[in-house]
Amino acid sequence: MSDIFLFSPSKVLGKDLERYVVVEKSTRRVSLYRGGRLVAVFPCSLGLDAESPKREKGDMATPEGLYRVYAKHPSRNYYLFIELDYPNLKDIFRARWEGRISEKEFKAYLEARWRGKIRAGSLGYAVGLHGGGLFRGGGSRSLRDWTHGCIALRNKDIRKVYSFVRIGTPVLIYDRRRPLVETLEEIVPLRFRPRELEGRVSFSFPGIGLGVEIFFSERRNGLRRLEMVGRSLSTGKMLFYIRDLNGNGRLDPLDSMFSRVEAWPGGYAALQTLVIDDLPRQVLNLLKENSGEWSLVEDGDHHRYPLHEGSGRGASGPG
Repeated sequence: MSDIFLFSPSKVLGKDLERYVVVEKSTRRVSLYRGGRLVAVFPCSLGLDAESPKREKGDMATPEGLYRVYAKHPSRNYYLFIELDYPNLKDIFRARWEGRISEKEFKAYLEARWRGKIRAGSLGYAVGLHGGGLFRGGGSRSLRDWTHGCIALRNKDIRKVYSFVRIGTPVLIYDRRRPLVETLEEIVPLRFRPRELEGRVSFSFPGIGLGVEIFFSERRNGLRRLEMVGRSLSTGKMLFYIRDLNGNGRLDPLDSMFSRVEAWPGGYAALQTLVIDDLPRQVLNLLKENSGEWSLVEDGDHHRYPLHEGSGRGASGPG
């Protein structure tokens, strides 16, 4: 397979950036942002496999990544349904890279995206946010995470989310407990090579005058690489350099780190927390920098796949 550079998956939509939804899986929270400010927070429940990112139809997992609202409508079973554009292009390209879909199915997915449609295929579909409550009966006990992969809210809360979002509203889903590399792989630009995927992204933290450049990669055997460089936004001087040595994609005390202690006293744990805590704002900044299109480069040819604001298929249940 030839190299494919997937320019920012944050190019999901460039038109409805005043409204933004964040789903953080570990805390089971749905947060609504308007104009960069948090305006509401609601509890939620996830798929029966609440720990994993969705990879295929029927795995009962909730996806992780950057999506948009594809459709919204009443639901007979779940009160109100807000469908996301899962699988997005990142999901589709990764599935091909991992060998989970054939080249024929890969092209069928791309054709559907080109037509502004969500294909009902082996990766799953009809995933979104809906009502129905936080708990469902499961034998002798109630299940907190009970969906087929969707994000469930109380009916009174889904009404507010339903009114808040529009077709095209960005929705970020992530799990702060996962290794940093795994989280970034779902969100930032990736280059897919035959044996390795890699990405590079720059974040800025004006409040503390810090800029962070992050490079990461993952091999087919699961070995990961993570490097982070921190520089002063005012002087450009390097403040720290960290390299993940054990290949787990996390920042650990045993990893290699150079730091000007007086400039970065927080160490590994504080650095990782800084990036994860500010992830929604950073992703919103990436969205604002882009034009609302996916842009791919394959074998030197440049392709654009615009994401249309269609009316959606009108799915009625969880994915």
